[in-house]
Amino acid sequence: MAKNRPPGPQGTALIYDKDMARVRLLWDDPECAIEVPERLTSTYARLCHRGLAQRCVQLPVREATEEDLELVHSPEYVAVVKGTQTMSREQLHTLAQQYDAVYFHPSTFPCARMAVGATLQLVDAVVTGAVGNGMALVRPPGHHSQRDAANGFCVFNNVAIAAEHAKRRHGLQRILIVDWDIHHGQGIQRAFENDPSVLYFSWHRYEHQSFWPRLRESDYDVVGQGPGRGFTVNVPWNKVGMRNADYVSVFLHVLLPLAIEFDPELVLVSAGYDSGIGDPEGEMKATPECFAHLTFLLLPLARGRLCAVLECTGVNPERESSPWDAGPSLLGTPSTGTTDGLKPLLDKVLSCPPRSLCTGIGLAVPDSASGLNLPPALLQEKGVPLREEEEALWAR
Repeated sequence: MAKNRPPGPQGTALIYDKDMARVRLLWDDPECAIEVPERLTSTYARLCHRGLAQRCVQLPVREATEEDLELVHSPEYVAVVKGTQTMSREQLHTLAQQYDAVYFHPSTFPCARMAVGATLQLVDAVVTGAVGNGMALVRPPGHHSQRDAANGFCVFNNVAIAAEHAKRRHGLQRILIVDWDIHHGQGIQRAFENDPSVLYFSWHRYEHQSFWPRLRESDYDVVGQGPGRGFTVNVPWNKVGMRNADYVSVFLHVLLPLAIEFDPELVLVSAGYDSGIGDPEGEMKATPECFAHLTFLLLPLARGRLCAVLECTGVNPERESSPWDAGPSLLGTPSTGTTDGLKPLLDKVLSCPPRSLCTGIGLAVPDSASGLNLPPALLQEKGVPLREEEEALWAR
């Protein structure tokens, strides 16, 4: 483990700017219709309504420089996106058709620069000790974008650029990226597949390569290349309906043993909440509280230096309420207009004072076959019987 680190600072940062909501779809495209400004503005409004934004340290936003963008993207691609500022609607539409599930707007370039810049501001504040941790509410998202291509609503790869920035500006040598979006972040994986200084972990709906982005490289046996072999970890879900216990189990049995050995100096979370209950595309059943526990499981790493960056999340553009009706920011998962039945219960939960969280991690001795486990009471879900071997393990 790394030594001589200073005590972690206090305070959680929140970084947001309404100008990132300027981009919107200018033509009919059912595939891109869910990427709307309201997913950002209503999120922040909900955080303010709940009093969460006021409890955070507000950080200013800056636009990333072209030099920042070129940490991950080619100068030619940056020039293409920069040129969208003066394009007509027809030209924007033509350009968008060259990529997969992307649209452009005259404000795409400044908004995408702002999304990257906000992420870098957060990283700088956390690494220098100005705050302990934080979240960047940004748009457009980033984890699908690649060196020379926009992809899946993503223009510039916010988290990948942040990792490179942390390495080059702050001299960090070990960065953990946790991608809990329901889609595989192939852009991040490709950026670091040869790099042992970045451990990239992603769980994602896969359906035996039938779920978007439908890539062979999203499967479990793709683990990086060359010196980066072993530093890419994919957990492909081949069925829907994963619950809290499934998510926590993967963290405890797969991610955390690797992360503890890796001993990161910074944790970056590609925080897409389409992996939570209520999202019609993800079709998973993890509750808002689960994401709070996942976050707390990560906080002991890197002495709590954690930056969560918003990725993809759905919102019904015809509905004025927040996509965070099912819970706030790091502590929740966004609604997509399909969880109205849960709202009264969730409102009641959110209005109560927060309870103390107790996280249990069982570390096995070297000759144990049990690995990392939680006590049955923490993992068992209602109506899900414990396996006999689990009962016998904890009886011992």
